[in-house]
Parts: sequence; C-alpha cells; structure tokens
Amino acid sequence: MNDTKFAKYHPAKPLEDVVHGLIYLYILTIPFQALWFRLIGLSIGIPEIVFIILVPLAIIHIMCSGQKLWIDRLDLFVFGWLATNILTGWHAGFDSVVITEIIKTAYLVVLYAILKWTITPEMITRIGEIIILSSLIAAITGILGFGLGYFGIDNTLSITRPFPYLIENVIQAKGFTPTPNMLASIIMIGVLFHLQKLSPNGKDYLILLTLLIGFFLTLSKTIVCLLIGTILIIYFNNKSRLSYTWQLTTRLSVAGLFITNLFGTHFIILEKDQNSELLKGDYIAGAALIKTNKYSIYPSQYWSLKRISCEAIKESFPWGLGQGKFNNFANELKKDDTYPTHVPYPDPHSTYFGTFAEIGLLGLIAFFGIIFYVVKYSRKMLNNHSAYQNVLASLPIIFIIIGIEAISTDVLNFRHYWILLILLEINFKTTNQLIQKA
Repeated sequence: MNDTKFAKYHPAKPLEDVVHGLIYLYILTIPFQALWFRLIGLSIGIPEIVFIILVPLAIIHIMCSGQKLWIDRLDLFVFGWLATNILTGWHAGFDSVVITEIIKTAYLVVLYAILKWTITPEMITRIGEIIILSSLIAAITGILGFGLGYFGIDNTLSITRPFPYLIENVIQAKGFTPTPNMLASIIMIGVLFHLQKLSPNGKDYLILLTLLIGFFLTLSKTIVCLLIGTILIIYFNNKSRLSYTWQLTTRLSVAGLFITNLFGTHFIILEKDQNSELLKGDYIAGAALIKTNKYSIYPSQYWSLKRISCEAIKESFPWGLGQGKFNNFANELKKDDTYPTHVPYPDPHSTYFGTFAEIGLLGLIAFFGIIFYVVKYSRKMLNNHSAYQNVLASLPIIFIIIGIEAISTDVLNFRHYWILLILLEINFKTTNQLIQKA
C-alpha cells in the first residue's frame, strides 16, 4: 500500500479530522466566553466545554499517530511559566485563590501543548481564516448589543457608563465577552489578518467594514493599537517600494501613536468645568497632577495599578505575592484612599508589572524567555517577509501590538493570544524549512 492510501485509511485519520474540527470549533467559540457557569470555583464557558472534549481525543490521536513530540526552547519557557506559577503558589500557600489561578494557567499551557502537537502545517492558513470568522461573529454580537442599547433595550451585550471625553454616558459594545476591551482585542486580530488577505472584491470589503464597525463601537483604548498594526502591515507589505522619506514618516507615525497610547492610557485630560466625580473610580485614580486655566490632568486607574504593583514588588521580592493575590493587596493598600480601585477585583492590568508583582523574579524570567523567542521568530519572519505570503504573514505585527497592549492588559490570560503563539511558532518553523530546502 502506498503512503497516500496509508494516510487515507490509517485508523488515526478519522480521529485526526475530529480533533481538527474541535480546534476550529474552539476558536469559533472564543467570542462567547462570557456564557459560563461556576464549577468548584472555576468559570466554565463554551470554549472550556470544547476544550474538555478536545483534550482526551487529542491525546489519543497523538498516541495512535505515533508522531514524535516536537519540543523546542520556547516550550521550555512556556512550561517554565507553569512551573514558576506552581513554585510561587507553594511559597504563598496553596489556598483556594492560588489553586484556582494555577488551574487557569495549566489550562492555557495544556491548550498550547495540544495545539502544538495536533495542528499541521496545512491547517495554519485555514486557522487564520477561522480566526477572521470568529472575529466577525464577535463584531456582529457587539453591533447587536450596541443597537439594543441605543434603543434603550436592556441587554448584556453592551454597557452604558460615563466617558472622559464625552458629556453624556456612552454605550460600549462588549458582545458575549467580559469587557469592551476583550471584544476589541478579539476583533482587532481578525482585522489585521483580514488586511493581510484583502482582495478587491465586495465581500472582503463588507467583512472589513463589519469588523471595523464592531471594533469602534467598543470605544476601547485598543483603537491606537489597531492604527499602529494597520500602518505596520501596509508598511511591510510595501517596504521595498517605499522611499526613505515614506519609511521615516511611517516610523515617526508609529512612535507618535505609541507615545499617544502610553499617555492616553495612564492619564486623563479634563476641561476645567468638567465634573471629575463622575469619572472617579472607573477612570480617575487620584487628585489632579497638573492644573491649568482650562484643563486638568489626572492619573488613570492604569497608572494607579502600576504604582500598586511597584509596592507589591518591593514587599514580596523575589517570590511575588502569589497568583491572584494582587486584588487583596490592592484593596488593602487603597482601603482608606479617597480614590478607590475601580472594581472589587482590579487585577494588575499589566503583564510586565503584574507578572513581577504576583509571580516574582522567576515568573518574570520565564515571561521574558517567551518574549525572546517571539521576538526572534518575528524578526526572522519580517526579514524574509516575501517568503511568508499567507494570511498569517501579519503575525509578527500582531505580536508587536500585543507587546504594546501588555503594558496595560494581562495578555497572558487571553486564550486567543496563546493560539497566535502556536501559529507563529509553526508558521516560522514550516516556512524556515522550505527556505532552507530551496
């Protein structure tokens, strides 16, 4: 029997198709993560139900296929990330909060491993298209939520609250995700993937328009990240044809947007006659830092949470507070403060500061090890940009954006970013092998 027939009739083949189908389904259910129920202290959503079915079938498939487990240096830091969580949890004491957070981390690392050993190179372009579809679904749920809110119909797909730069309360789309920022993050990935494959036909432009409408209705701070990502995709796709002046202009534009994002996230500018009390808690985290005749500049919650993280690092170095311990630390530190934390469970809202504060020095080393290999793979892909002509060619750009987003977001808790990490690794490895053979 030849290899083609063997592959077709091999007992593992039907199971492989089921596993691949469940991977696609998992990606499609990511926009529905807010539909969940509690089980022994854990939030079990639709993606987790798919995951629970996927894992045993994937393990059986891997064992039956007889494939060798591909492990590289990035994996050592990913598994090291889980190990440091367990070690820090042991130091902090394995209470219910710590154990819950370790289970969440283990879930993401197991997801990473399962995808790494079951996704084939032939799947990656298809997965990119599935991610776009998942983002489109997320955008439609967000648009629906905003529409219902606009007509005064109570719903869980949007929220209404004060906004620093508008007089009245605003409606923010969030779909079936926990927050508008989460919805914006999911949609943003779809937009950047879709831009990479955009063709001059009506259907592609309609999809892009729907994604952008859903994204902008979140009124998320992520808008600047999307602008940076869009500029960089256009830049790298046309770099060889751009003059030095245009290349310099692009770099300066990206730098300017980055500074704008950094400032706009950490500080709030209000007109003198604007009522700051309405924004106290959700946005403003302290007294005005600068006052002029017309404007006042206030620290935002993101600024406050970084200061709290620095206090946590000083008090808990080198082990860290322990997973999930930041919330109690922050509330205790701010309990007598005139400006409280914006929610009962604030979280660090920074992957860099939060990792150091909760998981300590070892966690920071593991995290920066992951960053090192992401940068390595991304740089090589960008240096050979013409060789990566598929929908995933935008992955290095997306990881630049994730790096920026990580300044004020706990990105390691995002399921879809772990999927992107695997796609970056597989896409790099596969294309690199083709380049070496050529």
